[in-house]
Amino acid sequence: MNEVIFLRQAKEVKFGSWVLELSKQTISDGDVERELEPLLFKLLCYFIINNEKIVTRQNLVDDVWCQNYVDDNAINRAMSELRKILKSENQKGQVVKTHYRKGYSFFLEPSIIYHQEPLLTSAPEIQSVDTVVEKSTVTEETLITRPKLSGILPKLSVGLLALVAISSIFYKQYYPRSDISIENKKIEESVLSWLPGRYSLLSLSPNNKLIAFSFIPNASKNNSLVVKGLENGHEKRLGEPGINYLPLGWSVDSNTIYYRAITDDKCQVWRLNADFNSNNEFLFDCSLADSMTGGGAGNGRFIYSKTGYRNRDELAALTNRNLLTGEEFQITSPNLNSYGDRFLLYIPSKELILFERRQYDTNELYITDPDGGNQEKLFEISSRIWALNYDEVSDQLVWLDNTENIVYAYDLAQRKFGKATRLETEKSYANFQAIDSKSLLLVSYPFLLDTYQIDLDSNKITPIVKSEHEDHMGIEVDNGYLLLTRERGEKVINLIDGSSNRTPLPIPKGRYSSIRYNFETNQLLVQYSDKIEVYNYSDLSLEDVIYVKGAVISAEFLGDNEVGYVVIDEKKIKTKTFKYSIVSKKQVEVPALTSVWIGQLDESTLVSLASNDKIVLYDIFSGKERQKFDLPEAKYTHSITIGSGNIYHSDGEKVYQVNRDGLGMIEEVFTINQSEHYIASMQYSEKTNKIILGMIEISENQLLQVDIF
Repeated sequence: MNEVIFLRQAKEVKFGSWVLELSKQTISDGDVERELEPLLFKLLCYFIINNEKIVTRQNLVDDVWCQNYVDDNAINRAMSELRKILKSENQKGQVVKTHYRKGYSFFLEPSIIYHQEPLLTSAPEIQSVDTVVEKSTVTEETLITRPKLSGILPKLSVGLLALVAISSIFYKQYYPRSDISIENKKIEESVLSWLPGRYSLLSLSPNNKLIAFSFIPNASKNNSLVVKGLENGHEKRLGEPGINYLPLGWSVDSNTIYYRAITDDKCQVWRLNADFNSNNEFLFDCSLADSMTGGGAGNGRFIYSKTGYRNRDELAALTNRNLLTGEEFQITSPNLNSYGDRFLLYIPSKELILFERRQYDTNELYITDPDGGNQEKLFEISSRIWALNYDEVSDQLVWLDNTENIVYAYDLAQRKFGKATRLETEKSYANFQAIDSKSLLLVSYPFLLDTYQIDLDSNKITPIVKSEHEDHMGIEVDNGYLLLTRERGEKVINLIDGSSNRTPLPIPKGRYSSIRYNFETNQLLVQYSDKIEVYNYSDLSLEDVIYVKGAVISAEFLGDNEVGYVVIDEKKIKTKTFKYSIVSKKQVEVPALTSVWIGQLDESTLVSLASNDKIVLYDIFSGKERQKFDLPEAKYTHSITIGSGNIYHSDGEKVYQVNRDGLGMIEEVFTINQSEHYIASMQYSEKTNKIILGMIEISENQLLQVDIF
């Protein structure tokens, strides 16, 4: 599929005598201004974006009309109308060219103009802390095991990035590859900074001499950017009230650090000399909700991951930007049914970019060149690859799987895994960088996850479970609450009764990702990546198993005797939605296109959460679409639940109710205290008319060095 609509940072497009103003959907040649109807606007954008290609009529059917079939006359009429609109006294030449029996192409050279208004009127003040912090071996007294929540979680900044990180820990299946030899090794931890607060977003310079990170002191509300010398311990800090500074990456010569400056309503990318003495320069605007990663690629180029691809909140693609001209182009095109691509590393000596492509059921490591050519998938693995470092001496990639505490090495020349090392520790880590396979820089785990409930009658929120455990996916059952508890790479289902006693269910530990309960039938659903199990909750006897081809994205009970579930195929391209009868043991495909979740609203209506950030209602008998609702932009991630004939949605910060009688309105019903929490999951309880929330807190942690022996 080809691009259809410009990303949000584009302001206008110039071609020939015309200027296309994207926000107004108008074109002007200086004398004439014309407003474009939605189809013609979409068609024009499509031709401009794909101006280097011949666009076939089938491309138009698939990408512009987004239908299985479109009558040729409809395409002819649209093309004729578009050509008429693009003619004026100032623009008499051909704009869209016809290629006989091939298709169409855009004849003019377009120029895209981007928004470039700095949020800072001048460069921010640099705090030259220049303090020396000596390393100190960690003792039990210096380690923070479960700290109290401190400081304020900055809106849409490091808190958001941390939540993206924790989402994979709770919603993905984790296990080491069976073809890799793993050796256990002892470690020694050293504290690199004693300032109390929150450390995150580590970024190691290419020469391994400097580490940049984000830091919030306990008494502050905002992130500072800190660059620390690893040889001398000196630190320099960039900070200002009301602005969050977050590191992005380094130039290839380690002389420049790229960072983001974020306020409540603006996001910008800047660069600063690593000595903090010069060249603090604004570069371009970015998206507030963008979990951006990036780095310099030489010759004035900056490669970064940019969310909003195909106008989807949680879908990212890699972009190559010329920092001198502001021109940029997309270099990767992830499939729509994924979370897209995340920049990891640029290797100057090989002129290679490495990036992670996050699928719904697995994660893939790719390489490409700065132009997006010669893309190659190196491997796929179940765990996230949050950061990657390159050891030029051994020609190996090194990273830490922080769910299993395993350090992996991958030989680039031979395209195979080397020996992996498991750290002999029960501690958990978050952000990390590898100096080499024997020495790591990382931060201790700063996440707390507890279970709360919202009373929809009083709009009050109260905690259900607050514990030392990593619990999530809370659901209410007749005798208490069930929680999934992570124990390294596997999960256990725990029952929390009215006295807060914790009892594991006699279901074997496994790599299940979700649980659901049906009050009417007293059945428990357990979701794996390749199957769905249904238990009788009274005696926990296994009643049914649904095996799938591909991977299960989500599963729900539909009424009393059916299960609805969404599967992504083995090629990671398409999703399919099914209804399965527990009585007849038969499945039926549901025509819910691009769905990532399915539920039943009433006896005649199915509800789908689509990957294009919409809620779609279908007639359960005919499969025809009834209503469609656009969702607000995700602050963290989209989640949805159904109860008592109502549809509830969360963007990670707020809970909304869908007003089916209000012409597609989404109405806010509850906002959490975002200085303390974000919403990770949401489930309606039929028993109590309450919404159960998985809530994430981010707390104090430490910056550490771990040496492996």
